[in-house]
Amino acid sequence: MTVLHTEPDHRGTARRVPATTMPRSVPAQRPAPARHAPAAAASPGGGVRTGVVVRAADPISRAGAEAQLRRHPGLELAADDATAPGAVTVLLAESADAAVVATLRRLVRGADQKVVLVVERMREAELLEAVECGVAAILWRREATAERLGRAVLAAARGDGDLPADLLGRLISQVGRLQRSVQGMPGHAPAGLSERESDVLRLVAEGWDTGEIAARLSYSERTVKNVLHGLTTRLQLRNRAHAVAHAVREGYI
Repeated sequence: MTVLHTEPDHRGTARRVPATTMPRSVPAQRPAPARHAPAAAASPGGGVRTGVVVRAADPISRAGAEAQLRRHPGLELAADDATAPGAVTVLLAESADAAVVATLRRLVRGADQKVVLVVERMREAELLEAVECGVAAILWRREATAERLGRAVLAAARGDGDLPADLLGRLISQVGRLQRSVQGMPGHAPAGLSERESDVLRLVAEGWDTGEIAARLSYSERTVKNVLHGLTTRLQLRNRAHAVAHAVREGYI
């Protein structure tokens, strides 16, 4: 907009001259909406990674296991510390000999750790002893691929446990023989199991995981976990494998 004012010229005649030119107002512009950076992709397990401690008699075996575990997105290698909270210990050994069993007792019972045992071979007596020690999972060394080892570690962290099919069959056979040997002994009074507990343990013995058991029995996964937790707590059992061994020994499955 132009504003005019008058001023006299040299003849005394007033004339109009433009004074100032005011800029036209410009409508205020709205700020552009802020652009948010995309949220970071959640890692498996809702962003929480499970810590793993690897123990082996030789550095080459340990380095190999650690290389396998690093490939799993849900796992994170932890310091070599038996007291690391929430960490799962992977113990590599040739067999479950007396020294390994002593280590298992120290880790599971002394430090309250969840242990995955990876072995080359295992005798039946060693299998039962390892289960009684509270081992969460056992793997054959020849089958310990990155995917298989990672799955066993996560199962141990959840408290699910993991045994190869052939070891599970040997465990059930061995415990069955023990059960038959103690039947009829004076003072033998097995603790009872409910029908629900027996059904859940029977499927655990067949190698089903928590989700599959829940679907098969039309329970929620929480119900299955509560059944197993109540059973292991009441009977002072270490884990699922120990619970299966107990159920077979007592003749419930």
